[in-house]
Amino acid sequence: MTPRWPFVLCVLFTWTLVRCEAFTFVSRADLYSQLANRHVLSHAQLQQLHNVPAAGVFRELVAKDCRAAYLNMRRTSGLYVLWPKASPPMVAYCDLSPEGAGWTFLQRNSLQDSMSFGSHNWDQYRNGFGDLTGDHWLGNDLIHHLTKHSPFTVRILLVDGQGNKYHADYSSFRVDSEGNDYSLRLGDYSGTAGDAMTTMNETGTHDNMKFSTTDRDHDRWSKNCAEAYGGGWWFDSCHSALLNTDGAIYWGGLCDKSRSCRASSIMVKPGRKNCSPEPLPGAGEYYPNHYSQN
Repeated sequence: MTPRWPFVLCVLFTWTLVRCEAFTFVSRADLYSQLANRHVLSHAQLQQLHNVPAAGVFRELVAKDCRAAYLNMRRTSGLYVLWPKASPPMVAYCDLSPEGAGWTFLQRNSLQDSMSFGSHNWDQYRNGFGDLTGDHWLGNDLIHHLTKHSPFTVRILLVDGQGNKYHADYSSFRVDSEGNDYSLRLGDYSGTAGDAMTTMNETGTHDNMKFSTTDRDHDRWSKNCAEAYGGGWWFDSCHSALLNTDGAIYWGGLCDKSRSCRASSIMVKPGRKNCSPEPLPGAGEYYPNHYSQN
């Protein structure tokens, strides 16, 4: 009787050929030319992308977010090419430590880098700016592409003046398209920082607000909140939270002018469902590995 394993190998080989023919191979040079935020990457950083071999990649095998990279056994944190559905490829910082397990960074502000959040206009906030391994804004357009097809959760990390660390988690997170002025959509809050984004107070709320900059005023104040306080943000009239700033990082109930936070970051990860009240993965005291623990 003829052994069955040659037949099995033949089937697997044929299936692999068919599958590979359906893939689109992209050379490294072509991939680099398509990166939506190549303008924020130095030549050295382009050579440090962890998931781009020298020959190139199959488009269909590029992770759509950092969590997908983690589930594909990536364990080195750093810069990765991400290719969400119906989106141009982009580069983002991925926290792939066992504690982080696939956070995609959208923002970091340490008030230390020589970069100004307040001096950037609408187009620059749309396209992204800064150093992806340091202080930066990924870009409203890329954040929209990243979050538009699947439910995402968000974690906002804050460090106060004494080095104490806090977090605010929201069970869903989405940024609308530019046609809707990058409106923010948030879910239920949990965490240790307090809810400064979805509660209603004397300055309004940030949830469901349109994005505003010094040259595009979409807030509900008679003046321009971005001009008054600096930095692009989802202002109402004006803010109970403000992380994109060159001055005091503000988070109502935790950090204000008298006790400013000294660092912030915003990270996202695919969520189980849009309105889950469960805490997000990762211990409350966890802090990303590219931040100082001091």
